Amino acid sequence: MRIIHFVPFYPPERVGGVGEYAARLHRALLDAGHESLVVTRGRRSEPTVRRIARSRLGWLLGSVLWARRAAGYDVVHTHQGEALPLMLLVAARRRRARLLTTFHVSYAGVAASLRPYRLEGRGFRGGPWFYRTLVCWAHRAVDAVAARLADARVAITEWTAGELKGTGAPESARVIRHGFAPLALPVDAKPPVELLYVGLGGIRKRVNALAFVLERVRRALPDARLRIAGFELAQEPELRALLDELGLLDCVECVGPVASAALPAHYASAGVLVVPSAYEGLALVILEGMQCGLPPVATRVGGHAEAIEHGLNGFLVELDRPEQIAERCVEILRDPELRGRLGAAARRTVEERFGMQRHLREYLALYESLARERR
Repeated sequence: MRIIHFVPFYPPERVGGVGEYAARLHRALLDAGHESLVVTRGRRSEPTVRRIARSRLGWLLGSVLWARRAAGYDVVHTHQGEALPLMLLVAARRRRARLLTTFHVSYAGVAASLRPYRLEGRGFRGGPWFYRTLVCWAHRAVDAVAARLADARVAITEWTAGELKGTGAPESARVIRHGFAPLALPVDAKPPVELLYVGLGGIRKRVNALAFVLERVRRALPDARLRIAGFELAQEPELRALLDELGLLDCVECVGPVASAALPAHYASAGVLVVPSAYEGLALVILEGMQCGLPPVATRVGGHAEAIEHGLNGFLVELDRPEQIAERCVEILRDPELRGRLGAAARRTVEERFGMQRHLREYLALYESLARERR
């Protein structure tokens, strides 16, 4: 098979679920002997990853220039609708590659997550109204057109597939979940920490909730600490101000952006993974932590319930209820037997339901079906 992937961002220059999903599939295709090329944004290219632009505008223009070359592949695989100009040009050709688009989120859900919200009786403004009404709706329109143009559509969860039904696509999206290869044990041990947050900042991630979670956990466990991997406190002044007000700055360790390969050591050193997000397709960090045996406490949003079985391999709580997150964290941290049981079940969940061989088989079957249509 000859597959070319168009991905809006890609590790290690930016860590995120879309790029990681594409990267694991790309590596698996190469290992299986197929020809796979990634076209993305960034600075440093390599033989199988071409970084064609640094800005979003450059990415849109640059991808157009790749349309002729992309048409020579069996399948053009895009992620979300951000390569729409390229898709339009490929679709207009008489003899062309087949188009496949994988959808990770619904921008209607993203827009809803940017509205004003409340935590512990305090109001937070949310994102700018013009961003919610213009940018997110523009993304939604782009994804709707991309869904119609694509010869096949994939969603990473049943939840996302359901959200895509309103796009007017001729067929429902096929669900192909994340795929993980067996994990080697981390060799660089990190100091132990009770609470771990991994990810970017921002309103959609509801990072302000971390301050209230930590405060409540420390009422029961006074020595509890929080480690944040993914951003510095200076990037989230509202969170920093809350921590300062609550006297918790000395109880938080920020390690900044962390490469994917270094994350298992952080997962292995933590007691609980805290995921307070307002919207996700399925937070990649949940599956990464579960693979390392780290039980998650996450909000019941998006596709989280498709990985977390409440009380069996982690806990689900309601959105914007940091007291519920804290209660479950304390329950796990106080009971080593419970933590061990949840962690073992979490690891089995990833092994049994999110294996890379299954992931690769499902994509190869879809690629081959599309390639036959081309002939």
